[in-house]
Amino acid sequence: MWQGWVNLILGLWLILSGLVLSLQSSVNMIVVGILAAIFGFWAYKLWQGVVNGILGIWIFLSGIAFNLVNQVNFIVVGIIMGILGVWCALSHPGELTTKTT
Repeated sequence: MWQGWVNLILGLWLILSGLVLSLQSSVNMIVVGILAAIFGFWAYKLWQGVVNGILGIWIFLSGIAFNLVNQVNFIVVGIIMGILGVWCALSHPGELTTKTT
C-alpha cells in the first residue's frame, strides 16, 4: 500500500529533520520519525495504520502547542501522516468487523 510507503518516507524525513541541531525538539522528531518509519514500512494491519495516524496527530499538535522554529514542518508532516495513517487503517475493512458465533 502506497500510504505506508509515504509514511515511511515522512518518518525518515522526521529523523533527518531531528538531526539538524539548529531545529528545536529534535528528540521528539527522531523518536516519532523512527516509529513512523517502522509502522509505515509494515502497514499490513489495522492497528499499524491507527498508530501512524496517532503519530501524525501528535506531530501536528506538538507543532501547534509549542512555539517552535520549524512549526510548518511539524504541521505539514503531521497532517499528511495523520490522513495517510487513517486511510491505511480504513483500507482493512475485514479487521473492522467482529465474528460472533
